[in-house]
Amino acid sequence: MSDDHEEPLGDEVAEKVGDGDPAFRALIEKLNTEHAFDFRDYKQASLERRIRRRMTQVHVDSFERYMLYLDRNPDEHTQLLNVILINVTRFFRDPEAWESLGQQVLPRMLEDGGMPRTLRIWSAGCSSGEEPYTVAMMIAEHLRSDGTELDVKIYATDIDEDALATARHGLYHLEQLKDVPRPLFERYFAQEGQLYRIRRELRKWVMFGRHDLTQDAPLSHIDLLICRNVLIYFDSELQNRIMPRFQYAVRERGFLFLGRSEAMLARSRRFAPIDFKWRLFQRLTPPDLIGKPVHADSDMGRLTTPIARRDFVAATRLHSVVEAHPSAIVVIDLADTMLVWNPAAEALFDTAAEVAIGRKFRDLDISYRIDNLRSRVEEVKATEARVRVQDVGFSRRSGDAVHVAFTLAPLYDDHRRLAGVMLSAEDVTEVARLREELNRIAEQSATANEELQSTNEELETTNEELQSTNEELETTNEELQSTNEELETTVEELQAINTELGTLNTEIEKGSDEIHRVDLLHGTVLDAIDASVVVLDKDGIVRTWNLAASRIWGLKPQDAIGHPFGSLPIGEAGVKSAAAIHDALFDRKRTSVTDVRYTLPGGAQQQTTLNAAPLIAPNGDLLGAVLTTPSAYARP
Repeated sequence: MSDDHEEPLGDEVAEKVGDGDPAFRALIEKLNTEHAFDFRDYKQASLERRIRRRMTQVHVDSFERYMLYLDRNPDEHTQLLNVILINVTRFFRDPEAWESLGQQVLPRMLEDGGMPRTLRIWSAGCSSGEEPYTVAMMIAEHLRSDGTELDVKIYATDIDEDALATARHGLYHLEQLKDVPRPLFERYFAQEGQLYRIRRELRKWVMFGRHDLTQDAPLSHIDLLICRNVLIYFDSELQNRIMPRFQYAVRERGFLFLGRSEAMLARSRRFAPIDFKWRLFQRLTPPDLIGKPVHADSDMGRLTTPIARRDFVAATRLHSVVEAHPSAIVVIDLADTMLVWNPAAEALFDTAAEVAIGRKFRDLDISYRIDNLRSRVEEVKATEARVRVQDVGFSRRSGDAVHVAFTLAPLYDDHRRLAGVMLSAEDVTEVARLREELNRIAEQSATANEELQSTNEELETTNEELQSTNEELETTNEELQSTNEELETTVEELQAINTELGTLNTEIEKGSDEIHRVDLLHGTVLDAIDASVVVLDKDGIVRTWNLAASRIWGLKPQDAIGHPFGSLPIGEAGVKSAAAIHDALFDRKRTSVTDVRYTLPGGAQQQTTLNAAPLIAPNGDLLGAVLTTPSAYARP
């Protein structure tokens, strides 16, 4: 769509196509049905003048022959479109209008936008991109001056694909940039050879796409809608159908920027003028219109005919139904251009409507992310038959797997001619997940049944083995019972023996007490004797050492008992007694040794006589020897 007009149209009669030459009407119908260019509601005089200019260029003198020329030259309809859409535009055209926008609209819009809301701007009829890049530079300057950051999205739309391709590149000749202020030129353009490209930080704000104002659904929640000198090419009925769409698109307190020749909003109660000269308006809905549909505005919404009014109401309702439908709904025309993309499609396919609408279906990643989807669309176009696909998987940009069931159906115009394809898709990921879970459980159940059957066979074999083992255990049990009886008899015998042992133990304890008493008596008797008494065993080891021996020899019993008598530290007594001890132990003789010297503990020297006698048991066995000293010598 053009951004400007080439010739003045103020005095042109707004004659509708259809009131003139039948051949001209047939040409317009041909462009609509075969090439998806609907010019039926354009002003006839201007449209006919543009078409005749193209006919002159290709040397055709009648509309009939030109229709034949269109059939023989497949690319001619594109050349004709470029002539009809007068792409006369430039940066900062009408500087005073842009100055008014920068002073009265942008500050309020940026302040009202707040953070972190996205700033949404729609440039309708953007042509080769000068207009959206102009507003991008102005917004960048405002954000740069106050140091704030804002998410800016500028949707630039047109029906001219060639102009959109130029706009996306953002490359311009120096002559095209003559109206750009020098500071902005130096800040936002970079030279590339003989051309200049707008810098990337602004290009990423602007999204270009094909969009037909007369047919496609409008964008929504727009903060600023710019549509300068586009409506002047439409007749009054088409203008009245488009303006409510603009009212729908612009959010409350949003702004609208029109061209100087477009003054019809002066009659709207929903838009208040900010600068009427330069056609700057703000949407401010009066209290009596709040909550009512846009066509309720009696001044602006009055359509020229009852049929047009019914068509608009029906289209508005249909648009609301499509927007609210839970299934993703997409409409593709015969030229492969996206016409409808509802919010459910945005969520399912990860693509915003403003990005999808107006673009070729083949250029959207969803066309190849879903296998065979493009071929299915072409199949519906070729056969005009409805296609239903139950379950197709694809991956989101996040990597999550999604399953959809979609229906492709042909769409027809009022004459029952194919006009496009509708794709309706439902997210069946949960159903697919449950189906997979059911299949997995079924497989697990089948495996479990096989394992159960195998286990059952093993159990039968084990049962047979257990029966055999049980028989063996019964035999063993009988043997154990017999053994148990024998053990019980043994226990009784052991109990009797234990009783006897208890009696014997009692007697032993009594004997031990008696022995202890005798031993105590023996020790007491020995200690009471004044004579020194020393008892040796057969090896000459001291076994008894009475109290008199301790006084004579100066050794305590614990120091003497257990040692050979000849090794005790008792002076010459040990040496002199050796022969006497030998005679007593080996010859069983009684022997005496006189003049045996010993030293008392106080150091006094004494002499005594040592008697050695053998110790013989009643049965005649030699038990040891007894060494004694007379009691007279035993006193200190």
